[in-house]
Amino acid sequence: MRFALSLLTLVFASSCAVSPQANRQLEEARAAYRLAAADPQVQLRAQPELQSAANALSEAERLAQEGGASELIEHNAYLAERRARIAQRAAEARKAEADIAAAAEERRRNRLESEAAMARQQARQAEVARYEAEAHAKALEQGRLHKEQQQSTAAAELAAEVKRLEVELADVRAKQTERGWVLTLKNELLFDSAAATLKPGAHRALDNLAQFLRKYPDRDIAIEGFTDSTGSKEVNQKLSERRAVAVKDALVLRGIEARRIDARGYGPAFPIASNESETGRQLNRRVEIVIDPS
Repeated sequence: MRFALSLLTLVFASSCAVSPQANRQLEEARAAYRLAAADPQVQLRAQPELQSAANALSEAERLAQEGGASELIEHNAYLAERRARIAQRAAEARKAEADIAAAAEERRRNRLESEAAMARQQARQAEVARYEAEAHAKALEQGRLHKEQQQSTAAAELAAEVKRLEVELADVRAKQTERGWVLTLKNELLFDSAAATLKPGAHRALDNLAQFLRKYPDRDIAIEGFTDSTGSKEVNQKLSERRAVAVKDALVLRGIEARRIDARGYGPAFPIASNESETGRQLNRRVEIVIDPS
């Protein structure tokens, strides 16, 4: 404080020797320093920062008194102002930290006092929780077994229905895969060569398929069209897509919701036999109905 008082005695002596801008900066620095120096928290918690501000202000006052360059006076006055404000912010932050530390210590003491009571309560609750956990685990196991039984029954029923469909439709082959049940329909059953219009003989197969899908309204299907490798790939791709869409449209007309059906064409991709022979090409010209296994 003695340093602060002695520093302020230079105010009137120096104020006339500097430029207006430098004098303004000095006044702001003095005001900021006085405010910081008068703050008990700054005196208690931010002495290094306050001293740094005092040093910068002292240098600015010295330069002003000795007729130093206005730029240097402004610079040191600016430093003094900023450091004074930094001292205040540092004091506030350190007080906040101290308050937080005190509050944390208080919470720690309260926690220690409550831990003993909580431990006794937890011991009682642990026994109750053990019994509840055992009961819950038993219920989960029973639910799992029940779900597995339902799934097994549903899978058996689906397999039986698919096999019945395969028996009723001589030109349909069924195979269970990781993707689900795959029903393969020969193109010769559904379409004329190079055409995507369903033949009259296809209606029986589609009627049976629609009847099957109505029994399982929660199962979606994918209709996938394939061709052999004869002709251009682009033409075969478009043909396979049109055929898959034709089958989808026929099922929609029979009451199957369109959202359940994904129709795609793959052209000559994914052959199931060699395209080097007529028999193999005939097998590759097909439509597959993939039934969602879930």
